[in-house]
Amino acid sequence: MPRLSIFLFACVWHAMSWAGTPIDVVILCDAGYPPYSYAEGDEAKGIYTDVLRTAFTRMPEYRVHIRPVPWARGLSELSQGRAFALYPPYRRPDERPWMDYSRPIVRETLVVFVRTEVARAIEQERFPLAYRGLRIGQNRGFINIVDQDYQSMLAKGELRQIYAKDNHTNLAMLYRGRLDAYINDRRAVLWELEQMRRDGVFKDDSLNWIVEGPWLTGEEGYLGYTRINTSAYPYKDDFKKRLDTILSDLEREGVIYRIVRRNDAFYPLNLQAAGSEGASQ
Repeated sequence: MPRLSIFLFACVWHAMSWAGTPIDVVILCDAGYPPYSYAEGDEAKGIYTDVLRTAFTRMPEYRVHIRPVPWARGLSELSQGRAFALYPPYRRPDERPWMDYSRPIVRETLVVFVRTEVARAIEQERFPLAYRGLRIGQNRGFINIVDQDYQSMLAKGELRQIYAKDNHTNLAMLYRGRLDAYINDRRAVLWELEQMRRDGVFKDDSLNWIVEGPWLTGEEGYLGYTRINTSAYPYKDDFKKRLDTILSDLEREGVIYRIVRRNDAFYPLNLQAAGSEGASQ
């Protein structure tokens, strides 16, 4: 009986496609990762949102609805097959075997941001050896530090990793001295610092309390698809194939580059660099 239901569902889907009726598709996005993916009210915003909405205009077979959700909730829904797709995860097949991936959408740059007085005390060693004993901030639900030495130090208790829900919370903790360093995408951190500065979060409107430390690696964000309960999404293979082709076209045409550059113009913020000697490529 289940096989018959799946077959009938597939037939209905193909019939709708042939008749020209767009298929409604719901995609989840991170509601708290500006400037890449965030929400203003119920509306999805951000770089990934702009890129994907541009791509979806070239997919008339589908009527795509984007729904912002907290990141951890989005991952949970995808892992249980209750949602079709979510952006923008990094590619982590071992940690998330229930997820398939689109082609890469945008490349991000992972950077260590350090309190100024801590940066002055750090010896010029390669990351992460110089950070032994420090409190490192991380966003809850993100798996973004794959450095083997870092993971080994973490397992031995030589580093303390502290989780918070988003950039704003982690940067506030860093400002107040409850963290020694914070690791996340450079563009996302600079964007949030500028918003916090404009909102008067910092006492003297300056950013002399924070320095930009080593650049660790580049990470690419994807549209992640569930591999669970796939009978509920018989259009998955077609959708994935079409989107990958269009994303490739958008990259070749320079559309993605222009979208990223347009967003960069909103936060012309520079920080003092802590030096690049500790950077791990």
